[in-house]
Amino acid sequence: MKSLLSNQKGSALLIVTIGMTIILGTVALVTDVGLALIEKNKLKNTADSAALAGALELPQYPNKAREIALSYVEKNGFPREIAQVSITDDNHGIQLILENDMDFIFAKVLGFTSTELNVTSKAVLGSVTEVYKGIRPFAVEQQSFSYGQQVVLKNGGGDGYHGNYGALELGGTGASVYENNIKNGYIGTMSVGDFIDTEPGNMAGPTLDGVDYIINGVEDILDGDYSTFDNYAPDSRRLWTIPVVDYLDYDGRSTVEIVGFALFFLEDAEKVSGQAEITGRFIELVTNGNISQSQTHYGLYGIKLVQ
Repeated sequence: MKSLLSNQKGSALLIVTIGMTIILGTVALVTDVGLALIEKNKLKNTADSAALAGALELPQYPNKAREIALSYVEKNGFPREIAQVSITDDNHGIQLILENDMDFIFAKVLGFTSTELNVTSKAVLGSVTEVYKGIRPFAVEQQSFSYGQQVVLKNGGGDGYHGNYGALELGGTGASVYENNIKNGYIGTMSVGDFIDTEPGNMAGPTLDGVDYIINGVEDILDGDYSTFDNYAPDSRRLWTIPVVDYLDYDGRSTVEIVGFALFFLEDAEKVSGQAEITGRFIELVTNGNISQSQTHYGLYGIKLVQ
C-alpha cells in the first residue's frame, strides 16, 4: 500500500515538474517573441524614416539620398552594415532592406538562440496634384522642362498671346490683388483639373513692385532674399510654384486648365519696351502634398511610402 502511494506521489511530482517546465518554457518563448516583435517594429520605423529622409534628395542627388538614408539608420542605433539601399533607375524611388540578428534571452533554455529580423521600406516620388498655398499668379504652358532651364514666366511688351502675357487671376481681378499674389502667394487650394482665368494686360508697375518686394525686401519690415540659383534655402521666397496649364493662346481673359505644377527659382524682373518681363529657372524639389505616380512630372514632387 505504501509503495503504491509512493509511486502515485512520484508520478504526480513528475507531472507537476513536466508541467512547470512546459509553462516556463512557453513563457520564455512568448517573452522573447514579444521582444523580437518590438525590435522588428523599431527596425521598420527606422527603415521608413530613412527612406523618407533619403527621398528628399531625389531625383537630383541619388548618392546623397543613399548616404542620408544610411545616416538615419545609424541615428536610430543600428549599424549601417545591416542596410541595403537601392535607388530606382529613374531616381524617383529609394528602397531600404534592413536585416539584423536578435539574440534570445529566455528561450535559450528550449534551444532557441536567436532569430533574424528583416524589414523593407520603399519611398517613391510622385507629381504633386494639389497645392494648398503660395502659388504665384503666373502660368506656363505644358512642355518638357530641364533642370536649370531659363523660362519666361511673364512676357514683356509685344509678346504673349493677344493680351495674355502669362498672368493669372487668383482670388479676384485687379492690380492690387495681382501684386499681393506676387508678394505673398495665393492663399487657397488649387488642384490638377481645376479651371482658372488668365489676367490679361501687362501690369508693369505691380509686377516690378511685387518682384522688388521679394528680392530686395522692405526696410525695417522684410529683409531682401539674396539667394542664387546655386545657393538657396528650401523656404526661399524666390522659389515660386507655378501652375502648368494646357494652353495660353487665347484672346483676352480666358479659362485654362491646370495639368500640373512646376517650381522655378525667380531670377529677375525687368522692363522690356516699358513693360515687365519675369524670368526664372526650372528646378526640382520635394514638398508636401497629394501625389500621383501616373501624372506627367513637372518637377514638384511629393513622397509616399509604398512598402
